[in-house]
Amino acid sequence: VAWTPSILETLGGADRELGAELAGQVCSACHGDAGVSPGADFPHLAGQSAAAIYKQLHDYRSGARYHEQMTPVAQALQERELAAIAAYYAEASDDLRLGTRNPLPDEALQRLVSEGDPARGIPACNACHMPGAGGPIETPLINGQHAGYLQAQLDAYATGARSNDIYQRMRTISAALTPEERAALAAYYQGTR
Repeated sequence: VAWTPSILETLGGADRELGAELAGQVCSACHGDAGVSPGADFPHLAGQSAAAIYKQLHDYRSGARYHEQMTPVAQALQERELAAIAAYYAEASDDLRLGTRNPLPDEALQRLVSEGDPARGIPACNACHMPGAGGPIETPLINGQHAGYLQAQLDAYATGARSNDIYQRMRTISAALTPEERAALAAYYQGTR
């Protein structure tokens, strides 16, 4: 996604009512009512940033990211509909809002999360993936996300099976993490209520 003024304007002025209607028709079967996913195969969307959701929908639509179910769904939607869905989910559900869980990790994991590992070229996860962290606009919030989903994404980045990260950031980071660290980080970010 090129974050042009036109795209930002479309996203900022998105029709949330249209988004709610479309979400109910095409998204809720997998992502749950109001974006609270019933299982780890599909991510929670409630409270995710509109830019993060829009970027992924845009990537499915353009072919930068592929999923056998999501790609045809996104390709069938117009840009304003992608923006409407993104805006709706960004404000959906008080039951689960991403970025609001408070997990308690072990000390080594806490260092990866808050400080990273400069010797291996791994930045702190929280430098980008927390509310207000200041990472790229499309960076998703991951606190409260399904551990199984997060681990699958980290593993896909590590192997290059997923490659829609800008400047290969997540591919580089994930490949530097051990499989055990990827699993532990996924469990950490799922957290507890």
